[in-house]
Amino acid sequence: MVKARTGGCDCGRGEESREGNVWDEPERLQVRRTLIPEGDNTAFERIMGVSDIFPINYLSRGVAAARAVCKVQLYRGGRVPAGAGSGFLVGPNLLLTNNHVIRSRNSAALAKAIFRYEMNEDFSLDRTAEFSITDELFFTSPSNQLDFSFVSVEGDNEGKVALADFGFLRLLPQSGKAVKGEPVSIIHHPNGGLKSLSLRNSSILSAHEQFITYTSDTLPGSSGAPVLNDQWLPVALHHRSIPHPSHRNKWIANRGIRISAILANLKLHASKRNTDAVRIAELLEL
Repeated sequence: MVKARTGGCDCGRGEESREGNVWDEPERLQVRRTLIPEGDNTAFERIMGVSDIFPINYLSRGVAAARAVCKVQLYRGGRVPAGAGSGFLVGPNLLLTNNHVIRSRNSAALAKAIFRYEMNEDFSLDRTAEFSITDELFFTSPSNQLDFSFVSVEGDNEGKVALADFGFLRLLPQSGKAVKGEPVSIIHHPNGGLKSLSLRNSSILSAHEQFITYTSDTLPGSSGAPVLNDQWLPVALHHRSIPHPSHRNKWIANRGIRISAILANLKLHASKRNTDAVRIAELLEL
């Protein structure tokens, strides 16, 4: 997409950076501070745009996070390919992606989650691991609402690889996991291709009740990828770009559904005794 590098940040009222820019609400900034490990002393200075110095484990922790991200391959009947997106494990045998990637139980039962579809250090294609997505668990919000789908994944595949080996990205319900002006990264499968990383050369432009917007680059196939802060915590589920209001074929930002909004929706339906929502909430330890 076209990068939105010019113009100011729609930051609202809040604390000011050293450059005089206004960032986010004090309450959200306080939550953000509490999520930074005690030994990561320069982390919040990074958020303010002061330092590009990182502890070396930033890289290894990113690699660990990337293991949980997969290509979601869609099929029609008879194993006819029908498009692809991205997704990521969020709990035991549990995957999160977009509703416009997996819309129904039937489409879930025909889909596959492909892990390690990526280049290794020798620039050779890694040995992929393919798992069947199942219809045992399915909870979704339509694409014109929150555009998410939780789906279940088989625990072992035909190659006797355990899904648990890929770990998962924990979802936190509180607001404030990333604030306006903060860099974010996306691990995704653009164009349904090899796993890729849009790393930090971006920032959050705005935060709304259900969505955030940001300047990270994505392509078709990136839908369903995690938007991550510098602690590699998911802050949003990427789902679409925002077109320019008056220029055709131009875009001003990308948009993700906030994890806090997704979990609030899940808990609401669990409280109404939706069977799948209750089971998923338990798996997420909500």
